[in-house]
Amino acid sequence: MTRIEVGWVVELGVCDGCGAEVSDEELYRCGECGKRYCEECAVADGVIKTLGVCSDCEEVYEAEEDYWGWK
Repeated sequence: MTRIEVGWVVELGVCDGCGAEVSDEELYRCGECGKRYCEECAVADGVIKTLGVCSDCEEVYEAEEDYWGWK
């Protein structure tokens, strides 16, 4: 989605957590599944800001570590 503001083109993305329209530059994207989160949802997610993956993907990594015995 694109919004034009006073001569500037601002690309808007949609947060996959809450559905809010936010500038693409302000969204956190999961490096694994590609879900995008606004600041508020990224804080609520708890891991995307530090690990670069959403909590869903992080849980999959943990399950794989447990299964394979990785440390």
